[in-house]
Amino acid sequence: MTNSSNSKVSNKLKIGLISAAVTVIVLCIAVIIGIIAGKNNPENNRIIVYSKNNNNIIRIDDKEKVISLEGSSGFKCDDANSRVFFTTESGYSEGLYDLYYVEIEKGEITDPKLIDYAVEKNFNVSSGKVYYLKFNNKNSANDGCVCNIDENRIEIFSQNVEEIYDLENSSVVYFIKMHGNTKVLYEFSEGTPRELSRGVETVYSYNDDEKSHLIFERYSQSEVASKELYIVYAGEAPELICDSVSNVMYDSYKSGGNLYYFTTSNESVSWSYVISDNYAETDLVMTKPKRTDFFSFFGISTEYNEALRKYQDKLVRDKIRETLDIMTETGEFSAPVFTAFVYNSTGTFKLAENIDPSKVYTVSAYGEPKIIFESLEVEAEQTDMDTLVAIAQRSTMSEVLDYARTLVAESVTSKGMEITVYSEDSGPVVSDLSEYDKSKTLFSFSDDGSRIYAFERGSQAGKLTLYTNSINSEHKITDRKNISADVSSYWFEDEKVVYMKADIGKDTGDIYVYNGKESIKISNAANAFVLSGEENVIVLKNNDNTASEPVADYYFCNEKKEELIGNEIIASTFVHNNQGAAAYITKNNRKLFVYDGGDSGDISENVDEILFFN
Repeated sequence: MTNSSNSKVSNKLKIGLISAAVTVIVLCIAVIIGIIAGKNNPENNRIIVYSKNNNNIIRIDDKEKVISLEGSSGFKCDDANSRVFFTTESGYSEGLYDLYYVEIEKGEITDPKLIDYAVEKNFNVSSGKVYYLKFNNKNSANDGCVCNIDENRIEIFSQNVEEIYDLENSSVVYFIKMHGNTKVLYEFSEGTPRELSRGVETVYSYNDDEKSHLIFERYSQSEVASKELYIVYAGEAPELICDSVSNVMYDSYKSGGNLYYFTTSNESVSWSYVISDNYAETDLVMTKPKRTDFFSFFGISTEYNEALRKYQDKLVRDKIRETLDIMTETGEFSAPVFTAFVYNSTGTFKLAENIDPSKVYTVSAYGEPKIIFESLEVEAEQTDMDTLVAIAQRSTMSEVLDYARTLVAESVTSKGMEITVYSEDSGPVVSDLSEYDKSKTLFSFSDDGSRIYAFERGSQAGKLTLYTNSINSEHKITDRKNISADVSSYWFEDEKVVYMKADIGKDTGDIYVYNGKESIKISNAANAFVLSGEENVIVLKNNDNTASEPVADYYFCNEKKEELIGNEIIASTFVHNNQGAAAYITKNNRKLFVYDGGDSGDISENVDEILFFN
């Protein structure tokens, strides 16, 4: 698959084995636990990669293969083809990596097969192909390479590639290519890559079961301080969401849900909203006075001196305008008020005006768009040009700008907390949230957006009182309901909230699920919990933090049952997925177990570490 022959790969493996026999080799430790379909077995096989005795071991079903290559790490799976890919520290170039894979053939795991050498560490696996970057010494940049495993073929699909993005369930990949100092986004499947957008600044990839996509920004063609926001679904043309974005709430976005963003409002764009410019029109036509126009028998008249003074004041005002315009265009000088919008699968909608993005308390990821924020108001014309000119004449332009910044900051006043709910039939519906104290309340929506949860800090450190408000048929919030006091931790799943109510004077508590109607206790004497899937909660009990490696007993809990996963599990090794499967190492002989729907399988002992679970 490269210029290296199969015998060269074999020799390299032998050298690695011989070296391992005479010296201790420090290997990177990695684990992948996933479900993939074996070529010779229609049933899904469990894949585990674990570290033991300075070796990484790949286990597929009941077959194992010891990987003795130095520095093996970065394991990834190709589910459809039962392949496991990984990198090793390159034997050819310092600071780079060699790319390998193993697969099931005739019921056995093959020896590692070399794909390419001296490549960058990160790589992508998509639709049976591997995409990676390889440094090209001729142009001192990375080539974008793709290896088709089935066809045993490698090709360079582009030069000067900076980063590759793949999308699940898609044969299309995307990459950033540098054209000088300009980032250009491309799409590639086969043949010649297709250019999608120039001047790209940020790119985010999102995968879901329905429509995997990228969201990216590029520099605005019309406004210096703004950017254009796009979304591109796998294999489709980019769709413009907004051509003048100032801020995007990526941290609150979940694939296929509501994407919130902000644009500058009229008040924030123009400094003249706060500073009255009553000379704007006359200054446009004012010219420097000529002495000859004011000459008389007695010499230069006082009218000339007055006209010259006015013209000099005009020059000062022009300098102030120029400076404020430049600062406004670059975003350095503006009122912190913006207009909030939301994009989702049904379109783009305006939510509210006069919002400071730093004072948005929460938004709903799914369901009807909802936003809780501090409503602001900008008081117009706080001063005039005469005041600024007077400051400039007795001081400096820097003093003028400092004064103008202070005016802008003081011109913004709070009207209190509000919630806006957007519905297709009635548009944005606003409700007051004054019953909550914003200084000591944390807000969140349930995952499906059907209700508000508010956590109010009390006098006792670390303890919260949990409240909830629902959204009625008119898209208004209902009166708040007190759910529980002494809440020490919480998490959300769909419309529900899971929380722990602390035991007085102890570091344990009871675990409850509030389902929108009532709270149901699902466990007691718990030290902590995490969510797993739509129904299950993983609960930790008998936590021992005094050991060199803290251990605990783990349980799967829901509203129907509590089921033991394992005792004395080393907490740092526990990994799980949303299908109710888990892997962990126990304190006793460092045994590796896999838990899957009620059964725990003993895999091996004296296992070092688990780093990843798929």
